[in-house]
Amino acid sequence: MQQLVINNQFGFFVSRKRNSNQSSRKNDFESVIPPQPKVQEYRDSGYYLDSISALVTNQSLTPEQIAKGKTKTVTEEINVLPVKYEISDFDEVKAFLSKNRFLISLLEEIPGKIHQYFGSSQKLALQVIHEPDFPENSELWILVLTELPAKEARSIMNRFDKDWWLKNLHQASCKLNVGIKYV
Repeated sequence: MQQLVINNQFGFFVSRKRNSNQSSRKNDFESVIPPQPKVQEYRDSGYYLDSISALVTNQSLTPEQIAKGKTKTVTEEINVLPVKYEISDFDEVKAFLSKNRFLISLLEEIPGKIHQYFGSSQKLALQVIHEPDFPENSELWILVLTELPAKEARSIMNRFDKDWWLKNLHQASCKLNVGIKYV
């Protein structure tokens, strides 16, 4: 009979034959897959710890010191966005992203995806749009600034939507949208 065992040294599963002298002990879930350590967040300090491995390698530091050393502040992350986007009202975008920090990683990923469809020289703009009737329902928009004919640009955007954006839209939590602006 074959048995599934975890190789603790390398963290992968190995299959081995059980010899007749071994008992047919029933494996419960925890003996097969050990519990995973919990990742801690340090919200009070404004920093987030992105992996528990830092705690293991830097045991002499306090968890907050490790978090500060391994992550960027919201301001540091937002300050790199003008390299990828044209931002007309930086303070408004910064305020929006401070409240919706989860969007920053998506904002870093999207330009590369859009460039796959529109070309690497494509310019992008970042803008906060306010709903006139419901000001608390503001959205951040990534606008593809294009000179392409409308039909061609719309076709490319439809492919981008179908192939990538609709599969990743849930990450935006109705706070980020992508559109076209004809220039």
